[in-house]
Amino acid sequence: MRLTWVLLACIGCSSAKPEEKPVTIEHVSQKITFDSVARLGAHHAIADITRERSSQGELIRSGTESIEVAWNSWESFHFQRRVNGERTFEAIVHETIHASRGRSGPWRPDFDGEQARMDVYTSWNAWDEALPGFRERITFEDLGETVVDSRPARRFKLTLAPEPKKRRGATQHRQYRPHRIEGEVVLDKATAVRLRADVTAIEKKGEKTRKTILRIRRSDVGNTQNIATPEVQLGTASDLLKKLPKRPQSR
Repeated sequence: MRLTWVLLACIGCSSAKPEEKPVTIEHVSQKITFDSVARLGAHHAIADITRERSSQGELIRSGTESIEVAWNSWESFHFQRRVNGERTFEAIVHETIHASRGRSGPWRPDFDGEQARMDVYTSWNAWDEALPGFRERITFEDLGETVVDSRPARRFKLTLAPEPKKRRGATQHRQYRPHRIEGEVVLDKATAVRLRADVTAIEKKGEKTRKTILRIRRSDVGNTQNIATPEVQLGTASDLLKKLPKRPQSR
């Protein structure tokens, strides 16, 4: 009898721990940083985010934001951000040139290009920027293998996952909530980077609707990007240090 209880206890212990599911490519794609994108090597990327807001079926406001990167390496890239077709920020790091400019005005020299690198590292991810309300709410249906720029990839259809059973806070009814998402994304098999994406996402708040259209294209993978450097006089390191704001004197 005692042996029977021991055996049952051992069986209970061995079956208590469920087997962990293997990590899938679509799960990895939600966690990537620009380091993963850089592993593609030289390429060109452009993402367009179109946002439309309407109330009772009437369009209130719309606009498009674009992010474009011509990439060779951390020592050679051209980053641009535009809103409704108008440039709001641009940065170039190439050879000995490190420069940036905003909506208007001339190119400004950068000391070592680190600020431009940080701008790329923190601003490249149009997916997260366009779909923040849909985190943990996207279901990926595997549509099979494909090839993009000679790179093996996988296609996925996107749908909205059921809302998790959580107690709603007092302010949630005042927030936009995911209503529908549809489209397709193509993931690079080696890096899980999004090579293509065509997504339409709908959020609702009462009678108000927010529609987001996301389009991502990465191309010329493996081809060196031609980057034209602006004419910027950097000066010597001593000259640049003199332009830095002086530290206030203690009293």
